[in-house]
Amino acid sequence: MLLALTTLLLGTTLLTTSVTEAHSWVDCVKTLSSGKCAGYPTNYPTRANGDINTIYTYLISNRNNAAPLCKPGTQDTFLRNKDKANHLPPNLPFAKAYPGETLTMNWQANGHLVRTKGTKVTIFWTGKSNKVLKTRKDIASGRNGLGKALAVFDFANPGNCKDPNYANTECTGKFTIPKNTAPGRYQFVWWWPFDKNPVGEEYTTCFEINVVAKPKA
Repeated sequence: MLLALTTLLLGTTLLTTSVTEAHSWVDCVKTLSSGKCAGYPTNYPTRANGDINTIYTYLISNRNNAAPLCKPGTQDTFLRNKDKANHLPPNLPFAKAYPGETLTMNWQANGHLVRTKGTKVTIFWTGKSNKVLKTRKDIASGRNGLGKALAVFDFANPGNCKDPNYANTECTGKFTIPKNTAPGRYQFVWWWPFDKNPVGEEYTTCFEINVVAKPKA
């Protein structure tokens, strides 16, 4: 009886762990063909910081529409810095892009690569300069028209990750700045609904892009 109870408790613990442990964030917003990063997410601490998981992971639980969409105190600085051209260190700039440009961003799979049907990432924005998505309600389906889905792609599978056999392999996704976008500063949200936990488990990374006029040929 005691053995059976112990086995049941152990199984429950393992199940709980398997459905609740997930985390990821964007490491680079604009990756060049050379592999160099030309634009970083808001207040990115870099992976050289041993506490990056604590500092930068942002979890929205229970599909709470009142929850901030960007991590408070770390990634929710767009409004407070809207009059500054660049509030990141010079070596960690925000991305610059022109209308019609396609950007490649990257993150790590963190053990969540799948070879068949997997989870998806959506890139949201408002489409308006200096307009901010504040809470989950702004991107919740059917709630309002503030958050617009700019792109949807796989989180991690053999098609968009470098080494499917490596748990922390680098994965990529692409999105395009619409051709009719006016120059200005725009906020974006990388949204990953992992949702292996039935009550809801979603991760976000917020970033901004300075859209500039396309250079003349």
